[in-house]
Amino acid sequence: MSDKDDVFNYLESHKDEIIAFLCKMLEFKSINAAHDNVPEENVSPEWDVQTWIKGKFEEFGFDKIDVFAVDPAKKRPNIVGTIGKGNKKKSLMLNGHVDVVPIPEKQRPMWSVDPWTPTIKDGMVYGRGASDMKGGVTGMIWAAKAIMDCNIELDGNVHVAPTVAEESASAELGVIPTIERYKDTAFAIVTEPTNCEINSTMNSLMGFELTVPGKDVHIGERNLAIFPQPYGTPAGPEIGVDAITKMTMFLELFRRLEVQWNFRWRHKVLGSGGYPKHTDKMGVGTFNINPSIIHGGNYTASLAGYCTVVGRVLHPPWVSSDEMVKELKGHIAAIASTDDWLKEHPPEFTAPTFKFDGIDTPPDHPGCQALAQSYEEATKREATFSGMKCVAEVTYFVQNGIPAVCFGPGGIFRGCHGIDEHVPVSDVIDHAKALAAMIINWCG
Repeated sequence: MSDKDDVFNYLESHKDEIIAFLCKMLEFKSINAAHDNVPEENVSPEWDVQTWIKGKFEEFGFDKIDVFAVDPAKKRPNIVGTIGKGNKKKSLMLNGHVDVVPIPEKQRPMWSVDPWTPTIKDGMVYGRGASDMKGGVTGMIWAAKAIMDCNIELDGNVHVAPTVAEESASAELGVIPTIERYKDTAFAIVTEPTNCEINSTMNSLMGFELTVPGKDVHIGERNLAIFPQPYGTPAGPEIGVDAITKMTMFLELFRRLEVQWNFRWRHKVLGSGGYPKHTDKMGVGTFNINPSIIHGGNYTASLAGYCTVVGRVLHPPWVSSDEMVKELKGHIAAIASTDDWLKEHPPEFTAPTFKFDGIDTPPDHPGCQALAQSYEEATKREATFSGMKCVAEVTYFVQNGIPAVCFGPGGIFRGCHGIDEHVPVSDVIDHAKALAAMIINWCG
């Protein structure tokens, strides 16, 4: 029997313990401190779960356990457990965040289970953080435990790194200092929920804001503002302008561009349905132009004197935000030029209001090929390469010269940030098996 068969059998025979481990982790209400308004003098909600994980690392027998916090209060610790002999050319990091998003008061009654009491039903584990991403953290920890308990010696290092502060986009407190401490990593896997597909590409993200000016007037004069009047009677923009109605032209522009851009920029992995087989559960389509928030008007009894759209654009990493901003500005100006009011009172377009870079790790990279082979050995199914349609901290590895992908159990459609978050039990076990095989294949 091979080493891989040993770890596969080990993980299968410990399935109940693995799921119990996940359920215990879900019991920790590790809501990101930035979302929960935790006073600085109190212990961060991430503290308890990380303290528990540290104890498990000690119990499991990691060769080295590194605990460090860089937040001002030193109450949001990151942990890295390491096994292996130290060949830097064969080093591997498995990373995932332990913080979760809160459950809004209005959302809670919509859950079919108590979100803070893990529930197993119909082959799924339910609870806040199940998919995002304690299922992935469980898989990476148990993959390393299987290697240790099966007495498999490694040439390279494996760094198992549960980190904090992801859900508030505070990477400077979590994954960034972790990467800085382990720059010798040769390949990294971030265990975000990917349906056990290999997300070798990930969209970039850009924010924008568009404000269309209007002209306030009492709603009793709306008829004068929108209908032609007898000669000599003031009408139209002389009286008032409804900015919300004007905005609809630009919302339609975003809808049309979203379709056109998806035809214009195509990729064999990102938004294509998956590669080499079209089994990508994230679906087709690369571009996503989302009007996230719309607000306008100053008073309910007046025409809207302004209308603002705050939005986000998910776009392929090989298309720069500058390129899109230039095109958007041109289209917005062109539409404004067709309207007498907007010609004289042009909309204000601000972009990018922020940027987040994506990744594009080639599927033929040795790390990608090793992971694909490992998944196939573990599950007897062909691996699927696909693209992540949201953003994740994998980008910080790539920015620091470390090739990386996302690969984890569950998916964002399984209630992530929403109702009845869950992860399939089978995904968690398959994920752990694939990572264990990856450790053997990559670390030697």
